[in-house]
Amino acid sequence: MKKPVESGDILPAREAIALLDEIDLGPTIDLPPVPPEAHPENIPEDERRWLKREIARLKRERNAIVLAHNYMPPDVQDVADIVGDSLLLAKEGSESDADVLLESAVLFMNEILAIRKKPHQIVLAPDKGALCSLAAHADVRKIRDWKAEYPQGAVITYVNTYIDVKAESDYCCASANYGKVMAYALERHKTVLFGPDVYLGFHVAKWLQKMGYSLDRLFLIMGACHVHDQIRPHHVDEQRRLHPEAAVVVHPECGCSSGCTSALDQGLVTEQMMQFRSTQGMVKFLQETPQREIIVATETGNLYPMQKIAPDKVLIPANREAVCPFMKQNTLHRVWNSLKNMVYEITVDPELAKRARIPLDRMLSIN
Repeated sequence: MKKPVESGDILPAREAIALLDEIDLGPTIDLPPVPPEAHPENIPEDERRWLKREIARLKRERNAIVLAHNYMPPDVQDVADIVGDSLLLAKEGSESDADVLLESAVLFMNEILAIRKKPHQIVLAPDKGALCSLAAHADVRKIRDWKAEYPQGAVITYVNTYIDVKAESDYCCASANYGKVMAYALERHKTVLFGPDVYLGFHVAKWLQKMGYSLDRLFLIMGACHVHDQIRPHHVDEQRRLHPEAAVVVHPECGCSSGCTSALDQGLVTEQMMQFRSTQGMVKFLQETPQREIIVATETGNLYPMQKIAPDKVLIPANREAVCPFMKQNTLHRVWNSLKNMVYEITVDPELAKRARIPLDRMLSIN
């Protein structure tokens, strides 16, 4: 009897894609509750102003910068020096000369800064419970087994992975640059393993076919972000029905990927009206599309920086329940506490850091 496919399993791309709508890609780790203070309306205005003043003061005293991912609570984005996706934060954070790098994100992003920081720098995370359900799908043992079977192959891992997985990788990539990284790797290797996000892997497969590469050269890890996985084709279809004049922008991690791609392939919607973009690319899409209404398929936190960039646009979440409880552990109170008490410092094993830095540097140089 054939063993059932599980989270973290590695499959040929054709087989993995065929199973997209069958396998359970839900979280393999416990989900924390969203703190009440992650919602700005739950913080009294006087307290909010005080916290923001104190954070500004502590940044000056500590020679610190605050980096915040697009999915952070609005208050946290407001006190950040840099707001962006994982690729932008990795680049800007590692180029900074500040003594303290406080990154409000999930822990694999803090690890990236800890790997690439300068010797004098300290990396802080506001909360050590800010894990990642996608990163949890990657199984180091299974990756090592694949490498043993395909010694001429290359391992490309999405940046949403922990340091032990990066240390086993030849290249890292983000949703903004997977095509460039994949092209670079395919010129140098016979086969490629990509993961752990199988939905982004679906787009990698489509890109391979478009560029004329054989799909037989690609293997995928079965994993997904539980939040993006919850954004299904019916969510997008319903919002398009309610807002027929709206453009649609979709993060490639979403569970609606195959359905939206099918709609494009069948000519049911034009590329002008529906596009797949990275987290940061979604912000740019707002500036490019002439449509006033935009249906946004991603974690809802990204609507805040998008709305700030384009206040005249009407943003419609594809699924209002697409909220990451891990990202939301980074509250304004916890950012203040982190700077005040210099917690929680993120350090990494030096040997793992040395190995993990190689695919990270390649990602940034290829980009």
